[in-house]
Amino acid sequence: MRTAELLDSLKQQEPVSLSQILDAKEQRVCRQQEMMSRETGNSPKTLISFTLNIAGAIKSFPLFTQAFVEGKRQILRELSYAGMEILKKREFCGKTGDECYLLVRESPKKIKELMVAIEEGSGLGRLFDIDVMSPDIPKISRSDLGLPPRKCLVCGQKAAVCARSRAHSIEEIWARTVEIICEFLNQRLADRIARDACRALLYEVNVTPKPGLVDRNNNGSHRDMDIFTFADSACALYPYFKSCALQGLAGKENPQELFCSLRPLGREAEEQMKQATGGVNTHKGAIFSMGIFCAAAGRMADRSASKKEFSSLCAQMCRHLMDDFKDIGKKETLSYGEKLYKEYGITGIRGEAAQGFPSVFEIGLPKLKEEISQGKSMNDAGVSVLIALISKVQDTNIITRSDRETLLWAQKEAQQVLKNGVKEEEVQSLDQLFIKKNISPGGCADLLALCFFVYFCYQEKEDT
Repeated sequence: MRTAELLDSLKQQEPVSLSQILDAKEQRVCRQQEMMSRETGNSPKTLISFTLNIAGAIKSFPLFTQAFVEGKRQILRELSYAGMEILKKREFCGKTGDECYLLVRESPKKIKELMVAIEEGSGLGRLFDIDVMSPDIPKISRSDLGLPPRKCLVCGQKAAVCARSRAHSIEEIWARTVEIICEFLNQRLADRIARDACRALLYEVNVTPKPGLVDRNNNGSHRDMDIFTFADSACALYPYFKSCALQGLAGKENPQELFCSLRPLGREAEEQMKQATGGVNTHKGAIFSMGIFCAAAGRMADRSASKKEFSSLCAQMCRHLMDDFKDIGKKETLSYGEKLYKEYGITGIRGEAAQGFPSVFEIGLPKLKEEISQGKSMNDAGVSVLIALISKVQDTNIITRSDRETLLWAQKEAQQVLKNGVKEEEVQSLDQLFIKKNISPGGCADLLALCFFVYFCYQEKEDT
């Protein structure tokens, strides 16, 4: 979420009047008394009154509502974990802010201790105003528990002192409020994106059988890695994927600048991967492509972007990669990728990325959704997607380990398996052939992981 944009939007909201704020406080007291008076019985009962600490005359704003919903979720979770019975629940929302009231069968002291733990432990806790009271005790304060007073949102001094002296402008307090909420939501969103990225890598390596690749049956055409090497590598890359997502969420760079910001992160990630695997290159291709996807997912997280828009953003980020092939005839020394382009016109992963990963969005992802819609398991769907990718993608990994003729042969074999319905015994036979010929379609494996990633991202959006 973009803090500056949200702060500008907040300032444009319609403020409430002082009389409306005072009326809301009176109504809150009435609701609290009503909630406590309606419940009878001798067992202890405590009321939790939850609102947000929002300074100024703008109390209702979508970002504030997100923080309120999160706070309510945390309160309900802690009550549930503690086994505390909720007798009554009421909610109100309006221009003067959101309110939640929970009548709980438990002593006030225990409830207050639980609520203070939320205020102190949550990233949003400083914005939570959780009052605890009972019919006999109007309000339990932090001092009643021997705790220090709450700190100022801006400077960290005593909040009451800063409030009385008006030490900070409303703009300062708003800026800090928005910053706190955005930081919390961005971190949580980046964690989810990184989780989906690691999950995608683990799904890919576990899909079995995979011709020439490491899977649960064998190590394919590889002698220096196995399924556990990939697990170690995927776990080591979690911080990298989260950092890429946060770069996208920051929203300060244009697409190409966003791509450039990933490069130092990618170099660090490659070192972390090699440390985890003992120097084995398990996910170098995925560091490049999945990093781009995590950044794109972060960039588009606060909008309802279609898969076409996702692909377009990737293309904008990577379009400059095709510059590597300009004036190639004038270069004295060529990289392996440049030689393939000069001789066969094969652009490899540069071309794939610069076009917005069409192999993912036009081949792999539609096939994955089709297979799953037919009731196939994620494993079997993944096998079919991989075969579909091998049949069409100019996988430079295959050429690197052999030659272009071998790539054409592999594509033809995959096309036949696809035509026959991707039967397991045929895929296993193809696996043995690939191993014999030392073929490893690693590029297609990376694309399969990207298909899983996009599927997870949009599946979660559809489920919420």
